[in-house]
Amino acid sequence: MAAASAMAEASSKMTDEEDQSIQEPKNANSTIVQKKTRGLRGSRRCHANRRRDSFGDSFAAYFPQVLKQVHQGLSLSPESVSVMDSMVHDILDRIATEAGRLARYAKRVTITSRDIQVAVRLLLPGKMGKFAEAQGTNAALRTSLCAIWQQRK
Repeated sequence: MAAASAMAEASSKMTDEEDQSIQEPKNANSTIVQKKTRGLRGSRRCHANRRRDSFGDSFAAYFPQVLKQVHQGLSLSPESVSVMDSMVHDILDRIATEAGRLARYAKRVTITSRDIQVAVRLLLPGKMGKFAEAQGTNAALRTSLCAIWQQRK
């Protein structure tokens, strides 16, 4: 044990040169590089936190409302709600990833509604993709029309 503590003390001691190199940069170029690196990390961290916040929530509150529209009087067990929530998160993540790829291929930084539409058509098979695209288009139109009506008031 004495040998292990002696090795830990030896490795934790720094020379004066190492201490100075850690405390302040030797030339101005290294500070510029550090600032650029911090800037990139900061922007990525911000987007990562946003994604985690939006996906961290559960869609469980919406399942009973949708089920009520389709089949009155039916309910979901907690296990089925968990499965449905996982499925919705998975599909949402796949659509976002594919839309991001499409935007990157077009050399754009912004994901547009067109990217989302194409991603849905690519990911969901056949009629399901067409139906999902139509429902999404209708929802987007309703939202934009409501916003216009509220501005007129």
